[in-house]
Amino acid sequence: MLSDEAAPLSEPLRLKTQRKVKKTILLAAYIIFVVVISLGVNNYIIYNWYKGTREKYEDTFLRIQTISEENSSLVSKNRATTQEYSLLEDKFEKISTQHEQITMQLEEIKNRNYELMEKNKELEDKNKELAQDNIELQNTLKKAASVGIRPQSFTEFQGISSRGSVERGRYVGKFLGTAYTPCSSECGNNLGITNSGQPIIPGVSIAIDKKYWPFGTVFYIKGLGYAVAMDTGSAIKGKKRFDFAVFDKDFANKLGTSYWDVYLVKLGNGKVEDVPL
Repeated sequence: MLSDEAAPLSEPLRLKTQRKVKKTILLAAYIIFVVVISLGVNNYIIYNWYKGTREKYEDTFLRIQTISEENSSLVSKNRATTQEYSLLEDKFEKISTQHEQITMQLEEIKNRNYELMEKNKELEDKNKELAQDNIELQNTLKKAASVGIRPQSFTEFQGISSRGSVERGRYVGKFLGTAYTPCSSECGNNLGITNSGQPIIPGVSIAIDKKYWPFGTVFYIKGLGYAVAMDTGSAIKGKKRFDFAVFDKDFANKLGTSYWDVYLVKLGNGKVEDVPL
């Protein structure tokens, strides 16, 4: 009886123990499962963080590399710019020095120009004096040429007006020149009318070859002064030939036959109407 009753009492105790073990195992399994899940989620999060961090690191590395290359390029450009600036600075120094030299030279030229202007003014004054002397000598010469025989018609020489310079015109060469008087022995009459139809002007009228010089042409003959083509002569042939009209035979003989430097002041139109000297 006692043994039969003991068996049922031990069975429930074993069952309880087994249940407790099962519960413990289940709890442990659950805890392990939760831990595994937590670890998996945590690993996934860590992996994603690692992946993102790595991508950012690689991107940052590439940017740093690019910046480094750009910085290296800028450093090279900066060196080149520094060298260029140094060269430009040297050139600027040279240009500044040249500018100072040019300024000094310009100042010297300015002073020299002022001196030349002063000298030129003096020369102009002297030239005016010489021109005046020349005109006075011409007037004296032509007055001397008007002394002597008096033809029936002639124009009294009134004198050459004073001027700032002697207007010689264009040089046309050396002419063979002689002198004549408007008397009967030389011209066949003493009318004093030139071939142009105008009265002779002593010391001004000259005979020329009409083939080359029309009446009214104004010459400047060095040593005789201004002269006007108004007459012709049988012995006056050729381009470089003239006969100078004077009233005094002794004066004509003194002038004789000579070569004179002749300048063309104004080419005539064939008429002798007004001869401004």
